[in-house]
Amino acid sequence: MMKFLATSDIHGYLPNITEEFDLLMICGDVCYDDYVTPYAQIEYIKGPFLEWVKTLPFKNIWSKVIYVPGNHDGCFDGYVSKADILAIEYMSDHRLKILNHDMYEFEYPVSDGIDSLTIFGSPYCKEFGTWPFMVSDESLEHKYSQIPETVEILLTHDSPNIDKVGAVLDEESRFYNPLAGNDVLSEHIKRIKPLIFHSGHIHSGNHNFHENNGTWMANVSYVDENTLPSNAVLSYNFDEETKKVVY
Repeated sequence: MMKFLATSDIHGYLPNITEEFDLLMICGDVCYDDYVTPYAQIEYIKGPFLEWVKTLPFKNIWSKVIYVPGNHDGCFDGYVSKADILAIEYMSDHRLKILNHDMYEFEYPVSDGIDSLTIFGSPYCKEFGTWPFMVSDESLEHKYSQIPETVEILLTHDSPNIDKVGAVLDEESRFYNPLAGNDVLSEHIKRIKPLIFHSGHIHSGNHNFHENNGTWMANVSYVDENTLPSNAVLSYNFDEETKKVVY
């Protein structure tokens, strides 16, 4: 049995993770300030964030951290190259994999050899101002159409209008909106039907890990609408032999 963890929108708060894991998924907004330059963000990623990654309780040599950038991680929106990303991954002792609208085969041992899970991570969000990675619905349709139906774990920064995963549920927030989610993303989740889906961006979306039409999903934002840490890192088991969530 494998242990999966998921979080998002940590905004400079590096969670104290003591539970050994096989896979930690981070769905964006690692960086801590809206106004930090992309170059300062890169230094933060290479410095405190990478040091945190290297001290995490990885269960074995196969264990990984998957990181999908978010709209507060603008350094990945045109400021770093593929080579830069590979260099950052190398600096993590190959523990970190950055998915900037990319796919990755997460390999792990099973009883009769090696199996894998196909993971796709996308930072793109619907327009809400002029933040990085925010594009028109037409562009979102183009981007999400590139995600193949063979994907088993889908990680996005933005959240869909499915089961209030993308709803601003905090009624005291000036952004309160039960339909704040990404409708284009919603349709592509229904098309792809991944085994697992995680997202963030909307801090007070539905954090209840649940199954919808064969997909286990939850908003996994770490902070609340006041950008203060208030949610636990999601933890659940995954049966590597049957490829089923155990929760």
